[in-house]
Amino acid sequence: MQLPTYVLRNGALVLPAQATISVFNPAIYGAFGVYESMQVANGVVFAQALHLQRLARSAGLLGLRLPADFATLDRWIADVLRANAATDATLRLFAVGGDDDAECVLFIWPQPPTRFPERFYTEGATAITFAGERYLPQAKSLNTLVTYLARRQAQAAGAHEALLHHDGYLTEGSNSNLFAVVDGEVRTPPADQVLAGVTRDLLMELAGRHGLRIRETPLALADLSRWEECFITSTSRHVMPITAVDGRPVGDGRVGPLTQRLAAIFEAYFRAQCSR
Repeated sequence: MQLPTYVLRNGALVLPAQATISVFNPAIYGAFGVYESMQVANGVVFAQALHLQRLARSAGLLGLRLPADFATLDRWIADVLRANAATDATLRLFAVGGDDDAECVLFIWPQPPTRFPERFYTEGATAITFAGERYLPQAKSLNTLVTYLARRQAQAAGAHEALLHHDGYLTEGSNSNLFAVVDGEVRTPPADQVLAGVTRDLLMELAGRHGLRIRETPLALADLSRWEECFITSTSRHVMPITAVDGRPVGDGRVGPLTQRLAAIFEAYFRAQCSR
């Protein structure tokens, strides 16, 4: 079945062609809205509560009033997955702001899951660096021009991801969180400088449970040559190794042992959460 068959609009199931907003909506010219992406596996929405909490935080940073509480959002998600018979999918949530402090409209729909080549995990993916900074980086807002341009430049260079940098420091990927291993220590930019991803935060918690420390600290662009390992995280990627940046190998150019261990820890947790 091609997804989506139905889109949920503030609790009502509509056909995709009916999931529209006015050209005069402030989301069009002001990017006034927030969004989330969730992974659905075996009919289970992974980390659903954490994603909804982040949606609410993002909306709060923009002064956007969501149209429903968490219990209602849980029900809406179940309704749209059931209507689309979606058991393995990427679930999209778009909360679009209205005029004059009006309540926003929330669209929810499933689409086919995102898949990446297996070699990205066994051999590592590649990345470029891109000078740019998202506005209000702690919010997952519809203002994605910088990240769109970064991804486009990465694609033109034949790379998988673009790593944003600003004022001499690397912050995050165009749609991922960034980690580097320096002097045997796993490091990631501080949460107040980036969009704190659900996968990022879960991985940090799981690492602590297994006796591995991940330190939040700025990553200087000038220190890139010192990196021994690098990986990115996101809802669709989980833990993906990066073995070359700007055409130069990271460390020895192979997937490193800490990356492998953290990826295994996360995959075990994911499988346990999504098993039936």
